[in-house]
Formats: sequence, structure tokens, C-alpha cells
Amino acid sequence: MAFLSSVFFAACVSAVALYIFISKLVVWQRLRHIPGPPWAGWSKLWLVRHQIGGRLCLDLPAVCEKYGQCVYSTLKYRQTAIADDSTGYTTGPLARIGPKWVVCGDPAEIRRIWNVHSGYQRAPWYQGYRFDPNSDSILTATDNKEHHHIKVHLLPGYMGRGQGGQEQVVDREILNFIRLIERKYLSDRTGTRPMDMGRTLQYLTQDVTSAVEFGKAFGYIQDNDDSFGVIDALESMQLPCALMALLPPLLAVVKLPMIQRLLPKPGDKTGVGRMLGLVRDHVAERYGEKPVKNADALQSFVESGLTRDQVEAEALVHLLGGSDTTATALRCSIFYVATNPQVYRRIQAEIDAALPTATRPVVADTEAKNLPYIQAVIKETLRMWPPITGLMPKISAKNDVICGKEVPAGTFVAWSAMTVMKSTAVFGADADVFEPARWLETDAKQLREMEATQGLVFMAGTRWECLGRKLAYVEMGKVLFELFARFDFSMTNPVKPFDWTNFGFTNHKHMNVKITRRGTSESK
Repeated sequence: MAFLSSVFFAACVSAVALYIFISKLVVWQRLRHIPGPPWAGWSKLWLVRHQIGGRLCLDLPAVCEKYGQCVYSTLKYRQTAIADDSTGYTTGPLARIGPKWVVCGDPAEIRRIWNVHSGYQRAPWYQGYRFDPNSDSILTATDNKEHHHIKVHLLPGYMGRGQGGQEQVVDREILNFIRLIERKYLSDRTGTRPMDMGRTLQYLTQDVTSAVEFGKAFGYIQDNDDSFGVIDALESMQLPCALMALLPPLLAVVKLPMIQRLLPKPGDKTGVGRMLGLVRDHVAERYGEKPVKNADALQSFVESGLTRDQVEAEALVHLLGGSDTTATALRCSIFYVATNPQVYRRIQAEIDAALPTATRPVVADTEAKNLPYIQAVIKETLRMWPPITGLMPKISAKNDVICGKEVPAGTFVAWSAMTVMKSTAVFGADADVFEPARWLETDAKQLREMEATQGLVFMAGTRWECLGRKLAYVEMGKVLFELFARFDFSMTNPVKPFDWTNFGFTNHKHMNVKITRRGTSESK
């Protein structure tokens, strides 16, 4: 009897093992013709390991370069390929990175896949970024119709319609930031007072976004501190969210009641819960017996027809999404300018020439947009280091051909942001170099191609275009103008200017700069 039980048990184990193997084999063979790292076709181990390493945004271009062998059938693809006579193939940016995953770094293909009429939609990966595990927002909605429905209701608020003083709100926070620099961080011959841009620029963008959304800033600049640990908590959540996006079973775990009790709650005194509480309190004011009505983004959301729960969710997305990405862009802008003398001289020359007629005390958005070199610096910064470099996979219910390779329905098609943004076919042989002049010295046809590709940073021209794009450009133009008009910047440690990690969003640490007052009338 014991022998029969042992045989039965062994048979069951063997059957389960055989079932698992056959299931894995079926999944593997679907994309077997697309090369990738060893074992990527059998498990997500490669993806998970590199995601945890905090350098996935750089690992993906390396994979595209090493494994991206594609057969191109049209001139469009040949233009982005490098011939390899030894194999008969061309080297192109498509590689397998998981059992059902491929990564694409071809700009034209990404634009096609992200197009409104492509038939693609967001993959379930996005659900890992839900603030509420059981409901979606503009950030996480995977159904195209649902996403469009939310987008239509939010668009007026993001565009500033009915908010006549939005630009003045931005100006006020920029002036507060300038006063903070003058009060705490100006260096001179008596001593150096370094400023960590990795944190202080986040104070600025958090205050700008909260002021635009609620009519009043949270006060990060005034406190010169992350007083309630919100920023630290948000940064600490990035890796768990990225892993939940890759590993759906973790989402099921998060939905368990015992786990739900451990998650941040609006009543918390610090961290993300504190932020949730602030958002809920502001929303409650708009729905009270005597509702508060302000000319701000939140009021637009309230009057849009969304439910109260939806308004809370979208207010949180607006607040968090708009601050972190813009802070990254500003940090990188100042870093790239401060470490490129030729760029530095040219941007200050343009600013100095514009100062006599510029609106004071903060340049107007229309004036900043008419300064070609500042705009070129902004575009080049966003190209060199996109604020969002996450996988952002899309799926299609139909089979497709990507970079000349057949891709079956249901495949997760991720993008490699750094590969797309450093395409030599689009941006020239020096695509890996920070060179704002490329935006001013290129012929009209190539410039259109460059702008269409660089616009993918904010998913411009696609179904999923970032609604905060307008405000981000307003902030960047104004901040760069005013800071470089008044101050000089240099990295305190040129050998190691900062530490960083990237889990879809970039976190800069110890990004210390020395700030001195410029010898101009504007700086006095």
C-alpha cells in the first residue's frame, strides 16, 4: 500500500512538472525567433533582476544593441538599421526580455504602436501603479475607451482653462525658490553652501503642482524640508510598484485584507498617508455643505462630471505625476548646462540679451518660448534623460510585425526610452552627446522627425499623451531663465556629481551644486 502511495505521489509530481514544462515550452516557442538574454524566454528573472538593480533604463539599450537582429522589409526600417554582412541580418532594436515580452527601440515603430489607431492598448503592467488596488485612474486605465473617458474630463483642468492666474501661481513659487537660494545657499569667498538639487528642486515642483491644483502650495520651499517624509516615502514605493507591475501575483497579495491594513491611509501623520489625507481634505471642502470653489485644477475636476472617488484619485495622480518628472527634468537641465561651458555661455548670452525687455520679476511663458536656445536646451535635456523611462508595455489583440519580426497577439511590447531618444538615424551621429544646437541647425524635414521622436518623452501625438506636458514646459522655461539670469552653478564634486537610481522614475541623491551670484544687475 505504501509502495502504491509512493508511486501515485511520484506520478502526480511528474504530471505537474510535465504540465509546467509544456506550458513554459508553449510560451517560449511563441517568440523563439526573437533573440534575447539567456532564460528570458523561460522566466521574468532577467527583467526582475535588472529592475531591482535600478539601472534597467540603461540595461535595455544594451540588450537592444546585443540581441536586436531584425529583418527589415521597408526603407523606413533600413534607415534605422546597421548592416551586418556576416549574418545576413541587420542589427536593429528589437529583443526578447521575458516569456511574453519584447523591447523595441525603433522610433518609427514606437510611434506606430502608440498611435491612436494602432489597435494597441496598455498592458496589465500598468495596474502595478494603482494607488487603490481595486480601481484605475488616468495613469493605470488599460481599456482605451475608459482611458479616453477619463482624459476628456480631466483635460480642461490640466490645460488651465478657467484658471486665469495659473501662470502667476507658478511665478510666485519660483520667486519663493529664488529667495530660498538667496537665504540658504549662496556661496561666496567666505564659504561654500552647497545645495542638493536632488531634493530642493523637488520642493519647488511639489509646491508649484500643489498650488496649481489646490490654489495653495504645500509649503516645501518655506520649510526647506520634506517635513512629513512624503517625498522619501514616494521614492521608497517606486521599486515595489515596479515589481508589482512585473509580477501580477503580488497585486493579488496586496488586495488581501491583512495587507490592506498595512498600506498608507489618509489618517497617517507622515509619508504617503499624509499626502492621501491632504488630498482627501481638499476634495472634501469642494463637496461640503458650503462647498469651497476656487479657480484651480481641482475645481475643474470636481465640475467635470467625475465621481468624488475619481476626483480624489485623479487629484493624487496630478499631484504626484507632475512634480517628480518635472523635478528630474530641471535637475538634468542644470547639470547638463553647468558641465558644458559652450552651452553655458550661449544660454546666458541669450538670457542677458532678453533681460532688458523681459517681464519682471519672472519672465512670461510666451517670452521664454520665443527664446530658441532655452527651448533647445529643454528639448535636448528631455531627449538625453527622459523623466519617465519605465517599460510602459502595450499589447494588441492581433498579430503584428515589428521591425520585420512577427509578434503574436498578446505580447507585451515595451519601449527602450534611451534607445529611442539616442537614435543616430533621427538625431545624428552624435546622438549620445548633449548638444542643444542640433535643434537649431537641422533642416526642416529632419527637425520634424526629431520633434516627433522627442515628443514621445511625454507620449505626444499618441493616445496616452501626458496631460501635464504644458505645465512642465512652462515651469522649465521660467525656471531656467530666472536661475541662469541670477546665478552661476557648478557641481561641487565633478568626479562624482550625484548618485542615482531608476525604477521608471529617476531619483537623484547628493546632487550638490555651488551657487554664486552673477555679476549682473538682475542678480542684485
